[in-house]
Amino acid sequence: MSNKAASVFFDQKFSETYDERNRNLSPIFKNLHFLLGLVLADLPVNAHILCVGVGTGEEIIALSAAHPDWQFTGIEPSVPMAGICKEKIQEIGLADRCTILNGYLSDVDQGANYDAVLCLLVTHFITDHNERQLMFNDMYARLKEGGYLINADISDNMSSPQFQSILEKWKVMHKHSGASEQALENMEKALATHVSVVSKDKMESFLRGAGFALPVQFFQSLLIRAWYSKKE
Repeated sequence: MSNKAASVFFDQKFSETYDERNRNLSPIFKNLHFLLGLVLADLPVNAHILCVGVGTGEEIIALSAAHPDWQFTGIEPSVPMAGICKEKIQEIGLADRCTILNGYLSDVDQGANYDAVLCLLVTHFITDHNERQLMFNDMYARLKEGGYLINADISDNMSSPQFQSILEKWKVMHKHSGASEQALENMEKALATHVSVVSKDKMESFLRGAGFALPVQFFQSLLIRAWYSKKE
């Protein structure tokens, strides 16, 4: 799936049910958001955060509560998802601290303007590895010196002896969130065709290729891994 194909996948119907379907998985994302706050604790009090593929804005909502002076820019290619994000931001009174744009990373002003870039569960939708590397390069370029990139992706070595075992637990997780039996049966095929699941080593090679000397994995929940990388 290309970057633009992924935006089509997140259509109106999918977007409207996105938060509800993820509600049963909220312990995973609450933990990830909690750890994000710890990793980013040394940012300036007035930090500006860029959220790439911001979805319905859950990471903005989580971080804004703990950091009342942070500013956020969210970029989201799906028109329905961006609309829902804007509505939620407006409803909780964050509109003066947030700018939500419908588009792609290339639509964000170039230049090292951000103290942190967040890209959560986005780049595995980019199956072309050259395109994926360019996206990491572009996120690096938009960071200030000393800024952080935090990325979370579905990542594992699908040819390893352990993969089939963790895949079964992954299916249990999706069953818990309401996935159909057909979706569960097709789970491995979907991971092999609709997204690009690469190993931890390959993910870190993307990050090093963008210019980050020391990517650090700080989170894992089954197949979801997250890294922080600092621009030195």
